[in-house]
Amino acid sequence: MKKRKLASVLTAFLFMFALVSALSTLRVQAEPEVMPDGTLFDAEFYAKAYPDVVAVYGTTDPAVMYKHYRQYGKKEGRLPYAPAGGVSWNMISVSQNIHAVSENGMSAATLEDYFRESAFVGDSVMSGYKLYLARHKESPASQAVFLSSTSYATYHALKEKNNLHPAYQGVSQPVWKSIAQMGAKRVFIMLGTNDLVCFDAKRTADGIFNLVERIRQECPGVEINLISMVPVYGGASKGCLNNKGVDALNIILRQGCEQHYTGFVELNTFLKNDKGALRNDYCSDKLVHETTPAYSDVWDLRMRGFAEEAQTQKKDK
Repeated sequence: MKKRKLASVLTAFLFMFALVSALSTLRVQAEPEVMPDGTLFDAEFYAKAYPDVVAVYGTTDPAVMYKHYRQYGKKEGRLPYAPAGGVSWNMISVSQNIHAVSENGMSAATLEDYFRESAFVGDSVMSGYKLYLARHKESPASQAVFLSSTSYATYHALKEKNNLHPAYQGVSQPVWKSIAQMGAKRVFIMLGTNDLVCFDAKRTADGIFNLVERIRQECPGVEINLISMVPVYGGASKGCLNNKGVDALNIILRQGCEQHYTGFVELNTFLKNDKGALRNDYCSDKLVHETTPAYSDVWDLRMRGFAEEAQTQKKDK
């Protein structure tokens, strides 16, 4: 009697295990939904792949996820559904994301013209990209002018006189003066690393947006784009310079872009490992500074993708 009862329990357990396994397989292999506009989209995949989006909106509601993809995600190169080969939730294949934006065949000459009219403002992390481009002249972004300086922060940038101002044509001066002199049509800003050491995310974001408005005041008509703050290595932390502070800053920046009429270039997501920190192979100092693979695999591809999308939108107008 006890053997029959045990056998029944075991059979029921095996049946439930098989059912759960089957359902799990169906969920993982589920086809993306065809949206009203004909776009294929998997809201569950999108929410799990991009936790930063969920953090901003505080929900995984499919309608909200799709709205974000249409308004921002597509331009940022985010995937609307999992590629056929599969992908980890938190570390989406960078090349797949970038080339989702970069397959429009934009000529190298056109991209070089785009970056030749661009200025990049930042600190030592930005200077790392400058050094990478100095060794890789084949990249269209190598045509840009870099206004970056080690230890630079918004509280330096906003002062008329400061010995940390990056130099342009041998003169150290506020970046808006350099931007005006070079006649740049667009500016890309990534600051906040050094601000977060001293201040919280809100005060850091206020400084960045104050700089945006000062540049716009001094250089009317210039296009301004913010580059997301990059993640921090492992459990590293200096003041608010940790991944919690970085994520909070990126949320505020992304939300403020519409109000301040700025574009937003997403790098943070593509530099993270599955624990939400800067990937080991992308970090050179166990804090925030990055390696050549980080600049080649993420920075350069993302900047090309952003430029191509911007030029495509310009043509469509």
